[in-house]
Amino acid sequence: MIRHLCFLLFFFNLTLSVFGLKPDSTYITNPHDLGLAYKNLQLQTVDNAIIDVWQIFADSTTTKNTTLILAYGDSGNKSYWLYQAAILSEFGYDIVLFDYRGFGKSSEFTMNANQLYYDEFATDLSCVIHWSKEEYSKNKLGVWALSMGTIMTAIALQTESVDFLIAEGFVLDPIAIQQRIGKMKSKEIVLPESHSNYAKCLSNLQLPVLLFAGTSDLFTTVGDSKSFANSAKNRRVISFNGDHLQGFQCLTKSDFGDKYIADMDRFIRQG
Repeated sequence: MIRHLCFLLFFFNLTLSVFGLKPDSTYITNPHDLGLAYKNLQLQTVDNAIIDVWQIFADSTTTKNTTLILAYGDSGNKSYWLYQAAILSEFGYDIVLFDYRGFGKSSEFTMNANQLYYDEFATDLSCVIHWSKEEYSKNKLGVWALSMGTIMTAIALQTESVDFLIAEGFVLDPIAIQQRIGKMKSKEIVLPESHSNYAKCLSNLQLPVLLFAGTSDLFTTVGDSKSFANSAKNRRVISFNGDHLQGFQCLTKSDFGDKYIADMDRFIRQG
């Protein structure tokens, strides 16, 4: 069973960067190797970038008629999250995995490794959301955003819409992240000029949001998530005893990630 590959997940998650762009063009695994029902396709953005996508189909016996788009963080590629996607598909979710430009097999893109993010990544996510709304018109549609992916999602949702957002490693303030990285990692992080618009992007969000936050995460803190959750209705924070993006590992009862998914299920049903 895919759930029994949790040790691999833990290993690869430990290799993920905490804010500092580290794209990987090599896939550590693929859907075919895991025996998943899937389709590989390429989407073209409004500025002509090509975005590589894996469309992972839900188990037909457990389908929830719900689609999750995974917007990952600042390193690796979509294959780093394929095991989580496979588990979610077993639980009945259709999953859309994609690579930002410059990551995986998507279009090449020159970037500064010390920049927190590029606005072009939000353009890529917008393209994927737009396609998913047409492809899964009868499903509920949400974004599962991780770390830098939470920034991309907030920006993308200014022009696109989904039914709900699930976030882990939520970025409340890019400047705060820049300062924390500088203090704790002695690393100078560059912000795009558009970062000054980020607070407005967050204030415009009206959809239901579930946030997972690790109590040991010093970069995207529980306090940040609670501050965002308290600013509007239909927002909930679930904290866990763990570090940055370790929710799946930490929220496990019997099978890998089962409590994390149960919390997701409950939130989506109630939302």
